[in-house]
Amino acid sequence: MNQRRCFSLSLVLLLVATSSLAAERPRERVRIGVSSKSIGFFDVWAAHEKGFFRKQGFDSEVITIRPNLSVVAVQAGEIDYSMMTSTVIRSAVKGLPLKLVTIGLKSSFHTLVARGSYKSLVELKGKKIAISNVGATDELVARALLQKAGLDPRRDVAMLSVGASETRFQSLLSGQMDAATLSLPHSVLAKQQGYRFLGSAGDVLHIPFTGLSTTTAKIQRERESIKRMILAQMEAMRWIKTQKSEAVQFMRQFFGTDEATAVESYNVYAPLIIDDLRVTADAVRAILDSEGAATIPWTQVADATLVEELLQKGQVR
Repeated sequence: MNQRRCFSLSLVLLLVATSSLAAERPRERVRIGVSSKSIGFFDVWAAHEKGFFRKQGFDSEVITIRPNLSVVAVQAGEIDYSMMTSTVIRSAVKGLPLKLVTIGLKSSFHTLVARGSYKSLVELKGKKIAISNVGATDELVARALLQKAGLDPRRDVAMLSVGASETRFQSLLSGQMDAATLSLPHSVLAKQQGYRFLGSAGDVLHIPFTGLSTTTAKIQRERESIKRMILAQMEAMRWIKTQKSEAVQFMRQFFGTDEATAVESYNVYAPLIIDDLRVTADAVRAILDSEGAATIPWTQVADATLVEELLQKGQVR
């Protein structure tokens, strides 16, 4: 049996065992912060809607919140987890007691999309670009693309924080913005409507995207609860990766896309999935490098031990 099949079988056995135990205990309320109702957080929405959180004993609530506010909310106990990886790590670098405990995707899939009249990044000089928030992954992508084209993101363009991918897309459609960083499915929708792709995350940044983050205090006090959250995320990712037709149908219904958009979005998303959600030194260092914080020890901003303990318990090789 090859390594991938060993992992899948072990994960199934582990999920069955833990979900049986979860069914015997009272449901625990859990609140997860995401920046938008978009395919960027497909795993969380699927875990919530398909019952994977409930299977692990949680009464889940997914809350849309701006990335910078999510770290404040986690610290204050208003939400339990944030899925905004880059924002959390940037805050942890500054000393906030937050850590990343899983990584869901190998890379971001944000795309810088502009009106059809713009044929190159250089032509965006003096123009307005919609981003979600300063320090968020999409802003890092836009900044890196502009720098690669020889532009100064601070002086040559106006990057404006307007919120979620859907809002950024609407600002582009309305003509308020000349360009926007878009996530799935909005990047696909923009392409279908004649907008031009000027670059994507894969062209400039190879940093992991989306993962569970929480406070160091919660990691110390509630390790078993966090592990059950990780198992729910694992099962959601496994469902997405192995049940394409169901996942595409979910995209159509939940995100309101047509068949072609859902299939194209799935084909971008699925290959980026990290099956075991492992937090690795190289992955975290890539994020630190993008934040100009290469000298910070990666263990200051991430905790790999929870996933590792689960994988050992499940005898995953």
